Amino acid sequence: MNTSNKTKIVLGLMSETSMDGIDTTTILSDGIDIYKYYPHYSFKYSKVTQKNLFRSFNEISYFLKDKDAQEELTYGVTIDHYKATEKMINKTNIIPELIGFHGQTIYHNAKKRMSLQLGDATLLAKLLKIDVVSNFRKNDIINGGEGAPLAPIYHKLLIKKYKLQLPSCIINIGGISNLTYYDGRNLIGFDTGPGNGLMDQLIQSISNEKFDEKGKIASKGIINKKLIDIFKNNKYFKKNYPKSLDRHDFSKIYELIVSENMSIENKMATLSELTIQSIIISMNMLPQSPKNILISGGGANNIHLIKRLKSVFKQPISLSHEIGISTQRIEADLIAFLAIRCLKKYPITFPKTTGARKPTIGGDLFKYKKL
Repeated sequence: MNTSNKTKIVLGLMSETSMDGIDTTTILSDGIDIYKYYPHYSFKYSKVTQKNLFRSFNEISYFLKDKDAQEELTYGVTIDHYKATEKMINKTNIIPELIGFHGQTIYHNAKKRMSLQLGDATLLAKLLKIDVVSNFRKNDIINGGEGAPLAPIYHKLLIKKYKLQLPSCIINIGGISNLTYYDGRNLIGFDTGPGNGLMDQLIQSISNEKFDEKGKIASKGIINKKLIDIFKNNKYFKKNYPKSLDRHDFSKIYELIVSENMSIENKMATLSELTIQSIIISMNMLPQSPKNILISGGGANNIHLIKRLKSVFKQPISLSHEIGISTQRIEADLIAFLAIRCLKKYPITFPKTTGARKPTIGGDLFKYKKL
């Protein structure tokens, strides 16, 4: 397919903190707007890669010191992304002109200004024979930002594209939940607190299931209010935005809940309520009360979670798939969009989204070198 000099066909690759697989999407974009969305697919990590990813997550302090383990896992992550891209191209018969490669986040520490994504963009470009953009967080951190969240500039596009009433708010509930607020002038973004990550972690520790489907288990439980009060006293919630999190940041409250002598239903209900309460606290920090709320990410499929949110907030709450945005593709679309913005030298992070000193261009271009 021929495109103009202004637009490119970009393939986005994203594996979230759930580490369950790789989402692949393709868009036609000029870095300002998206003119076409092509089909999207998700592919699982190989069993070996996923096993090593979970091991690295559970033993993160050791993993960060083990360079050999990092190199081995980086190679595995890259090869799995290569295979996912090949499958995507074969399924769609669409050959991208550019690849956006986020890599697998394994560790994020806002205080230390450190964010580690595994993936070898040079190798991926060589294998695919296509230019790759990666390292989206690096330049933001260099410019004083926390490197996260990356979503606000894409969320702003969605708010404008779907003509959502301003001020508008998008809440993405992934492993960690993050929020974007846009009122036509201010673009604000920050991580709100736990998303699905802690709930998934508990389910995976007691069964072969990856998550609590539709929140069925949590819906049968009783919330432990004592533990919720402990959680709400976390100093993170007293900190003003912009701010960001890692799944490890709430490991203490997770361990408290898991160790409590109560049923799995009650534990899941309490973990689910962590997500709700952190969103409530975050919404109260915004300059104005948004006129509508759009929920994206895996949490949009959690019926129990959505019912709780609708019971708490007066604003209309919509789910991304209800307005035509698949929850499975939104993060990969974001990475594709950031890749073309990098190529066009457009900023992807801003002082009120990551704390960067100025609007910052992000991503490094890894060009395929023809022999």
